[in-house]
Amino acid sequence: MPIGPRNEVTAGILVGAVDALIWTHFMPSVADIKEVPQYNQNIESTERTALLVCTAFTLVTAGFTKSAKVFAIGGLVILALDFATKHANAVNPDTGAMADSDSTSYPSPDYSG
Repeated sequence: MPIGPRNEVTAGILVGAVDALIWTHFMPSVADIKEVPQYNQNIESTERTALLVCTAFTLVTAGFTKSAKVFAIGGLVILALDFATKHANAVNPDTGAMADSDSTSYPSPDYSG
């Protein structure tokens, strides 16, 4: 039996909170991730594990409650946590920026002349 609309949102928030707890169990803090070299493979593999466990928990809970709202709220929390981790892993600890200052991938045009 599906749960009521008000309880769906409450269940979704609880699923999001549990997803955050699961994520913090697997992953170090964002500040710690920013201190290691860019694109650390250990961070990447641990992030995939955390993503798999959080997604499985959200899918199972949404299946039991038969609610798309639970899935949507839990999924948004997972996306936010994953984005923050990916961004922190891309930051260069020496410069504090994602891109190196000497990057030539898309140089700006020279307007001096």
